[in-house]
Amino acid sequence: MAVTATADGERVLVVDDEEPLAKSMARVLRSRGFESDVAFSAAEARKLLEDQAYAIALVDVRLPDESGYGLLEELRATRPDTAVVMISGVDDPELGRAALELGAFAYHVKPVGSTQLYLLVVYNLRRRRLELDHRANLARLEGMVAERHEQIRRAAELQAGMLPASPFTEGGFQLAAHFTAAREISGDFYDWYRAPGGRVAVTLGDVMGKGVQASLMMATARAALRGVAGVEPLQAGIKQAAGVMSAALEVNDAYVTVFHLTFDPPSGRRSAPIGMFPDTDFVVGHATLEPGDSVVVFSDGLLDLRPDLATKEVQLPYEARRAASAQEMVDILAQGARNRELLDDVTVVALRRL
Repeated sequence: MAVTATADGERVLVVDDEEPLAKSMARVLRSRGFESDVAFSAAEARKLLEDQAYAIALVDVRLPDESGYGLLEELRATRPDTAVVMISGVDDPELGRAALELGAFAYHVKPVGSTQLYLLVVYNLRRRRLELDHRANLARLEGMVAERHEQIRRAAELQAGMLPASPFTEGGFQLAAHFTAAREISGDFYDWYRAPGGRVAVTLGDVMGKGVQASLMMATARAALRGVAGVEPLQAGIKQAAGVMSAALEVNDAYVTVFHLTFDPPSGRRSAPIGMFPDTDFVVGHATLEPGDSVVVFSDGLLDLRPDLATKEVQLPYEARRAASAQEMVDILAQGARNRELLDDVTVVALRRL
């Protein structure tokens, strides 16, 4: 027995084999503004459910063709948006507990008065709306989290693609790097490339902070330094790069520390301004690498792994100094970085003259 659905679509299904009682419940609900369908067995209920969605189902525990608990389980599995209230002529706490464990919103004992029935439906419909709102909010949140993870994954891929392949060997020298991010994306970076005049530029930078903001600052610093390749003297180019970065750094209340050198492969001569702060007079040093000599620089994240390196003018560990290649050297120094939770990014760069 069915009537036309209401405008809001909150329709009630009454499933009870006591025909007079079921029809009476439907009449009461109809008089209170709820459209109702009546089924006198689980089989009849399933036929109605094939063509109609119900906001709430009032299901008798004892049906002529099967237990109402079977229908309850089926509804919770196939129609999770339908609130199910079990109704029974037996006041049995165990039956009530079983109903709730199977997902029923409530367990009610007959007889059900008109006002009681109305309040029972109204209360559980309100619970249903809250549950649906919660599910929708949870789904939106999960979608936002998934989108965020995808954005971070793409950013990490982009960041990784910006780093030069390691190791790099050419014309009597070798460059190598080890890089492990504390998070998916990093504020550390390293870079090397051919500069005008045949020199090779090498950079290691560490942006204050972590995550997306730091990675954006990293990309800005990298681009600024590449943009001044060939500017002489070297410190003038670094000062120019600092000027390019200053606005972005100021807006984000951040700073970048940088080790940047240029290397002349034929002679082994290098010079290296250190540090990048506003109004800094950049320190420039010069050194000549003899065959077998190496320059190793690293971000401060390495000190969490190797506190022995925090001492000023400390020698590199023996096993690193005996490494057969620049790549082996940086991997020895950063050993264990990829097997533990890091507080900071770990970046190590080595330049070796062969």
